[in-house]
Amino acid sequence: MFQISLPNIIVAYLFVTLAVLFGIWVGTDWKRKRREKRHRRFRLVCNICGVPYEDRSRDPIPPCPNCAALNERVSLRDL
Repeated sequence: MFQISLPNIIVAYLFVTLAVLFGIWVGTDWKRKRREKRHRRFRLVCNICGVPYEDRSRDPIPPCPNCAALNERVSLRDL
């Protein structure tokens, strides 16, 4: 058998704990970005009145629910 000192056990425990927390953080951030990207497909902003709205139809030029202006589907970018 091999011997390991208490400080080495503590360092190993902290390293494993931090690695697990980092993995959870990266995984949840990846899922959040994926979910936002999926929802962004249906978000539109009217070119006339500037009202943001959601349209889940497959119409390439959906009307604005506020002013009835026709708007093209343009991908929204992150700031």
